[in-house]
Amino acid sequence: MRTLAATFALLALFLTPDATAQRFAPSPARYGVGFDVTSAIPGQELIPKGIAVGLRGRAALPINADVSVAAELGIAAHLWDGANSTQYVLNPQTSLIVTLPAREGGAIRYVLGGFGGYLPFSGGKGGPSIHLGIGQAIPLNDTSLYAEFDPSLLIGGDETTVVIALRGGVIF
Repeated sequence: MRTLAATFALLALFLTPDATAQRFAPSPARYGVGFDVTSAIPGQELIPKGIAVGLRGRAALPINADVSVAAELGIAAHLWDGANSTQYVLNPQTSLIVTLPAREGGAIRYVLGGFGGYLPFSGGKGGPSIHLGIGQAIPLNDTSLYAEFDPSLLIGGDETTVVIALRGGVIF
């Protein structure tokens, strides 16, 4: 009887970590491409004025099923003053992405936050930023579509302003 109990205890000891590791094993890195529309509050001098339209890339590395770290790079163009006066802004970011509990319907909600910067090529001064936003991913077969609202607090040498960003794209 003791041998049978010891055998079950050993089986449970060896099989449980494997099942747990499979459930919590990180997924491979995910990559995304998309677009964003950004605008700073009027009256600021840190980035060019007006609405900017840009392209963005992201690489995310899952830590577990609920948490990922991501690195992003975006470039946006402030086009509203005409083609001859277009101004560009580089927007790198690092983020921690936390997936929220699932709802019915298949969409995945998440919160993202971290650090970044706005680096204007012309016009404005730029500076480091802190961002905190929300997003939703809609899983398809092999990819997902995503949409995000990700405002940033842009900190300049003598000025601070809020930059509003709306993003959308595809995750591979």
